Amino acid sequence: MENTIAVSFNTEILEDDKDVPLPSSKSISNRLLVMQYIADKKFNLKNISTSDDTALMRSLLEDISDNEGSTDEVELNVNNAGTIMRFLTALLSFTDGEWVLTGSERMKNRPISPLVEALRSLGANIEYVEQPNYPPLRISGSRELCKTQNPVVEIDATLSSQFISAIMMVAPLFPTGLHIVLNGANKVSVPYIQMTASLMRSCGVRVEFIDNNNIFAEGRYTAPENNYVENDWSAASYFYAFLALSPKGGTIRLPYLHEDSIQGDKIIAEWFEDFGIETVFNSDGIVITKTSAEIFHSPRSYDFTHHPDIAQTIAVVCSGLGLEARITGIHSLRHKETDRIDAVYKELVRLGANVEYHAKNEELHIVGEGVLRPKDAIHTYGDHRMAMSFAALSARYKNIVIENPEVVSKSFPDFWKVISK
Repeated sequence: MENTIAVSFNTEILEDDKDVPLPSSKSISNRLLVMQYIADKKFNLKNISTSDDTALMRSLLEDISDNEGSTDEVELNVNNAGTIMRFLTALLSFTDGEWVLTGSERMKNRPISPLVEALRSLGANIEYVEQPNYPPLRISGSRELCKTQNPVVEIDATLSSQFISAIMMVAPLFPTGLHIVLNGANKVSVPYIQMTASLMRSCGVRVEFIDNNNIFAEGRYTAPENNYVENDWSAASYFYAFLALSPKGGTIRLPYLHEDSIQGDKIIAEWFEDFGIETVFNSDGIVITKTSAEIFHSPRSYDFTHHPDIAQTIAVVCSGLGLEARITGIHSLRHKETDRIDAVYKELVRLGANVEYHAKNEELHIVGEGVLRPKDAIHTYGDHRMAMSFAALSARYKNIVIENPEVVSKSFPDFWKVISK
């Protein structure tokens, strides 16, 4: 029998002078670790994420360092970490050695062909070990490939921004830089591409967006201007959700989140105004308060094309409050840790929510008339964001039970400890 956790969250006990500790951003941490690896001189980083994904990234980079230049084949297992799979595919293509990059069964069903084809156009020697277009990959890495003068690479930008970030971060390996052409009209998760560019610039690399379809990057990585990794806005979204769902409201302080953050998910400060949540930015973080019981009653539409990691949270909040909303721009959720469209739809229906899925437009319609009746444990499908987004319902409903609660360690290891306080 799978393990479970019963969740209870009471905003009435929150004290104004107490911070709610958040994890630092694993998206920022993992990018900086790759840049640190490529840099001629290693630099120190502070407040690096303690998530499973970042711990694994650090471990695998150490393995790569220990085996660089070896003629023996080295297997590296990324488990279910999509970011690591994509970033290391690019890095290993230009790192001397024989590498096999593999992962979990779910990872073996997450497409990677746009990245592989782009790297092959730069001369990378990459083979599919099992089925075409999917991991595992066999990579014969070579630093010699970086001697190409004025290289140009084209890549499909409609499936995952991580493909683009992966190629951007290896640009400093090329003495004359790298020109990246983004193909496709409906680019996804653009804020994550901008995050990568911002971090590269902070580490001394010139990155230019010539237009919406062309990126040029060149230079050498140096120590970042600010080596302190800010906290994670995606993790903050769950506390916005707890507060929004709480009948009596309250105040929560979340440290080390900034108004000028490079994280795209800071948009929650704007979106949660619809649910009566006010955000005040201070020098050391934010204070969020449920200022009014008045929330929207006319239908809303939220586009997650560039903010996929908070789609489940908003869907759960709207369902929990019985509000009508359309959840759009979610096609990339098919290829995450689980099929997140299918997972969130199934669990909301099981709870009694009135939810429709429109396949033609790839959108969820929260009709807003359902009354949630939690009686069965929430399935998490091996997805940390399923566990944390549905846990927020405990601020309004009793009997919220989450299966396999340990999945949160992928991004927020202390999540249950934090909300238990």
